[in-house]
Amino acid sequence: MRVNRIDFHFSKLRYQPDFENFTDDEFEQIKEHAILRSYKKGQILFDEGDERQRLYILTEGLVRLERYDESATYYYYDYVAANNLFPMSGIFEESTYTYTAQAMTDIETFSFPVSFYEKIAKKNSKYLIYMIHKLSKVVEMHELRIQIGLTSSAFDRVKQNLFVLKEELGVPTEDGHIHIPYPITLKELAVNSGTTRETAGQVIKQLKDSGLLDYEKKRFTFCKAAVTPALRE
Repeated sequence: MRVNRIDFHFSKLRYQPDFENFTDDEFEQIKEHAILRSYKKGQILFDEGDERQRLYILTEGLVRLERYDESATYYYYDYVAANNLFPMSGIFEESTYTYTAQAMTDIETFSFPVSFYEKIAKKNSKYLIYMIHKLSKVVEMHELRIQIGLTSSAFDRVKQNLFVLKEELGVPTEDGHIHIPYPITLKELAVNSGTTRETAGQVIKQLKDSGLLDYEKKRFTFCKAAVTPALRE
């Protein structure tokens, strides 16, 4: 039964971007090494500095990637939603994880050995080209977060981070709005924006009063009129 479950769920990943460039034989080899596991909200998948042994791909839920400096001042974060491979940082070269991965919801994930996956990937030129494009987008997002962090106005930082979340995690609804189907607390939004919970709450209230945003049960919905602003100069 376990083997059948793995076969069924993993096969649904066949034409996801992180796997569609592999041949059928390569995909089957990866599937043979895959382990299916569930994690509860708050559980740690791996810590920064742990030996980089496995790659993961979510089938359900949300994962937060984070890293702190020596003084425990938070300075990096990212989110991984369903059907995304992670961690991409350090692929082909790093021996340890460069950040911590925490389940933000109950999640289900496949994982497989890094060494085996990289061995197959190195021989597939189509996949390597895809990987270059994907890593370029990751670098672009990191640069954007640095840019947001340098914004002097706390109000603007919160607004910009909200629209980054919209672009990264938002899902279109039938009525044309954009909904983030994962819980994001005001405290988390404030930490990500380098400000206080009170300031984050004021920004949310302002956007709600303007009819651009709804925030219920820790979930954001962006109304049709909430057009993502140009976040880069």
